[in-house]
Amino acid sequence: MTKAFAATAVAALAVAVAPLISSPAHADTAPLPYIGGYATLTVNNVTKAQNCEEYGVRGTNIPVSVDVSFGANYTDEFTAPTTRWEVAVFDSAGDDVTNYIEGTDFPEGSATGNLCSFLPVGNYRAVAYIFTMDDAGSYTDTAEVTDAFSIRAAHSYTLSAGRSATTIKSQLKDYGKALAGRSVAVQRKSSGTWKTITHRTTGSTGWASASVARGYSYRFTYGGKYSAAVWVPKVATSVAKISVSKYGKTSYRSVGKLTAGGKVVKGKRILLQKRSNGGWVTVKSCVTSAYGKCAAVTAPASSRNYRWKYAGDATRAADVSASFYLRKRG
Repeated sequence: MTKAFAATAVAALAVAVAPLISSPAHADTAPLPYIGGYATLTVNNVTKAQNCEEYGVRGTNIPVSVDVSFGANYTDEFTAPTTRWEVAVFDSAGDDVTNYIEGTDFPEGSATGNLCSFLPVGNYRAVAYIFTMDDAGSYTDTAEVTDAFSIRAAHSYTLSAGRSATTIKSQLKDYGKALAGRSVAVQRKSSGTWKTITHRTTGSTGWASASVARGYSYRFTYGGKYSAAVWVPKVATSVAKISVSKYGKTSYRSVGKLTAGGKVVKGKRILLQKRSNGGWVTVKSCVTSAYGKCAAVTAPASSRNYRWKYAGDATRAADVSASFYLRKRG
């Protein structure tokens, strides 16, 4: 094969290979059919950086290597065998993006090289066209080998999120590796807006935690990334009617009780309300005792429904009892 013919073959291969890269392969090996042996291409994944320069433009350096092994059928007819190779690159859609790569033509005998890439983050496939030559400089074999590689972003931060009671926690990772000693922000959502309330430093396993107030949503943030929101609820409460008894000639004495988490709540005001004009109006209130109970006396001007209500506080949720009916007396 003449060198002129070889150049034509390279162009033809570049066109023909595009539909071939849809089938994934890594460190692909192809045979050298005429002289025997194999050729293997290896292109490793890289992180996008500015560590090479071509024509005054900085790009991402991509190391590549080709391993050519001559077979047992190689005879003394070919002495001092050499190889030459060229590389083309295709994106995940199969389009040739070699124009965004510099350093694709490697000299005879070269086994390693570097591509200076101006490509964006993504998945790609490199295809090497390998030519072997005899001592007279005549091409004896061509091989086409391919290897998939990725250009990934410099960082890929992720933050988990969890809660135990009023302690929220998050683990910071970069490409799956835990990051220690990093300051992550803790944000709270208030009136529809996220605001940073404190910072925490990640430990040796990437975890950070913070104690927070109930009744808000929280999240962690680092490097422009956010964890999922974590809702820290208020303690559930239960206000209930314990008893109703007649009191005097026109009144009733109603007893209510307040609990939270199965325990009585003392020293909290609960409201006795009546149904009026489609809503509820507070008519009396009282403060719970050490047993979580208190009583209110009311004289209904007309028969209607009543209920107990607890308005909630900074740590406890609001609640209302089931309604109960009081008839007018007297």
